[in-house]
Amino acid sequence: MEIGIIGFGRFGRFASELLKQDFKVSVFDRGTITPPRGIHRLSLGEVASKPILIFCVPISQIESTCNDVRPFLYPGQLVLDTCSVKVFPIGIMRRVLPRFVEIVGTHPLFGPDSANCGIRGLRIALCPVRCHRLEKIEAYLEKRGLHVIVTTPQKHDREMAKTQALYHFLARGIASLKITAGALSTPGPAKLYEDFKDVQNDSLELFADLQIRNEHTAPMRKHLLKSLTRIDQELTSVKRKRTKQP
Repeated sequence: MEIGIIGFGRFGRFASELLKQDFKVSVFDRGTITPPRGIHRLSLGEVASKPILIFCVPISQIESTCNDVRPFLYPGQLVLDTCSVKVFPIGIMRRVLPRFVEIVGTHPLFGPDSANCGIRGLRIALCPVRCHRLEKIEAYLEKRGLHVIVTTPQKHDREMAKTQALYHFLARGIASLKITAGALSTPGPAKLYEDFKDVQNDSLELFADLQIRNEHTAPMRKHLLKSLTRIDQELTSVKRKRTKQP
């Protein structure tokens, strides 16, 4: 079976290395790329004509990518995205891509850094839109050692707003303060700061898309900031009370 991958950034390269173990992988990217051995760089039309087509492009490029590949698609193809947000890109794929192709939204809940020791035991979310091969997809992913979670785009985005989006928000905040865990650090903060480094390697474009393209994220950020402000005010109040004590 052949797979075509559109987009050869950090995740596209990572995905192609994993998939080439079981498939013949071809890639297309508008930038200058040098695919590793065993992965073929082809034209957009050639890659878009593969039986399985995977979008590994930023969320903001999904619509233009769908329009670019549309003329090359044919009945029976399977098209998947790998975006960290699901309602927005799936809405575009449903609207732009022909009804004769199958569509599944995916979100691998890991990346090149968090999976540097392998993907076994990690999780991937699947949001089937129109697909007759979902069981085969699940079986393949589970064979590779992944835990598959089938969900809806709406539920996915609500959960990601409370977890991934807030985590990236905190990681960016810590990075901007240039704080690192030194020798005088307890295990909890040391591990958290080390984990933050994984997402700090992600692009600013990915961070912005996570925060903007998921409608549930902005309210969660506001709740977090409100909570932190309240805690800060409570600590200030405690300090004042203790200062006044004889």
